[in-house]
Amino acid sequence: MEGQAIAQELDLTLSRLARLQEAVYRLRRYPIERSHYLILRMLIEAPRRSSDLADALVLDHTTIARQISALEKSGLVTREPDPDDGRSSLLVATAKGRTLCAEMSAVRVKRIETLLESWSAEEQQQLIRALTRLNDSLMQWVRDPRRQKRPRPAARRGRASPSEGISRSERNPPDGA
Repeated sequence: MEGQAIAQELDLTLSRLARLQEAVYRLRRYPIERSHYLILRMLIEAPRRSSDLADALVLDHTTIARQISALEKSGLVTREPDPDDGRSSLLVATAKGRTLCAEMSAVRVKRIETLLESWSAEEQQQLIRALTRLNDSLMQWVRDPRRQKRPRPAARRGRASPSEGISRSERNPPDGA
């Protein structure tokens, strides 16, 4: 398998993985929202500014603000003054947040252990290396400045018009253009 065939196979495999992860999430009754899990994991490592979380998770600031607000309302996160910048605050996982995150982590880790129990230690290490490398490549691709702030066509009833998001002059360029 080469080039495009590998990319097509990987695309299908990753799409199936995403669907299976969705199915697993629907089957489980996790103690916290999936979107909050990674935020809490990061805050357990160290308190952070919301802007740092947004950057690390490649989320826009409004999305991270909504998630932080929900975490605060649930008592899973609090704010503390940032000792390095009095105008900012640091987000800190509460004891409740740490507990619920640990519960969710235990369920997830047990499931992964079960899934990989027939794999050799070397196969498991290869998987970790490959997924880490893929994550790094995806992060580099997402953060590529050439991909930033590209206008998306506006959706109309679930479908975008080919000309939406394009100015009239772009749709109808002057002769010779």
